[in-house]
Amino acid sequence: MWRSARRTKTLLAQHARSMAASVEVEKVVDHHRNLMHLGKRYPLVAPDAYVAPNATVVGDVDLDDRVTVGYGAVLRGDLNNITIGAVSNIGDRTVVHTARTSPTGLSAVTSIGKYVTVGPGCAIRSATIEDNVIIGEKCVLGEGSLVESHAVLRPGSVVPPGRRIPSGQVWSGVPARYVRPVTNEEAEEIVRAAEAMFLLSREHEFEFLPYGTLYQELEKLREATGEQTK
Repeated sequence: MWRSARRTKTLLAQHARSMAASVEVEKVVDHHRNLMHLGKRYPLVAPDAYVAPNATVVGDVDLDDRVTVGYGAVLRGDLNNITIGAVSNIGDRTVVHTARTSPTGLSAVTSIGKYVTVGPGCAIRSATIEDNVIIGEKCVLGEGSLVESHAVLRPGSVVPPGRRIPSGQVWSGVPARYVRPVTNEEAEEIVRAAEAMFLLSREHEFEFLPYGTLYQELEKLREATGEQTK
């Protein structure tokens, strides 16, 4: 008998832990808002842009066609505008934000052009990145910095405030310094990398859409046929 009571106690404890885990998961999923207004500032997101479920886009942020915002990324347009051009992608855990004004005297908005790949773990503040650029992982771009088109910034580089990286060049280091010209192969890879990231984001988006989850389709079918969901 004591064995039966002990087993019952164990099963109840397991059930309680399972319920607690379910509640915690539900709390995390339900309470996160990946698109958030802030006063009169609000995000404008193109229909085919993808924002990961645990990414955060706040305030005055414009996401153009086929933009991808990765997991854990934060785009904070609370002080100024952030614009991201078509087919660009923001890597996981990257933070993009703005200052109210820039001590350099330049614009304090953050502008990211088309076909730009920003690697994971970067920090970008009131900077401008032109079209067709690759920013490696864990790079830092200070206020007023400018990365011109067809440039490559190697991983871990730091671009000081007001620094300009000319078009068609590879830069690297802390602070970032000129390395060499971008090769033709690298220039072609910039566009391919951006397009590949967009296609990958479609697969992720499909899993998070209501019609992309099999069990939800089954629930709809049961509801339509009058069968109770078990």
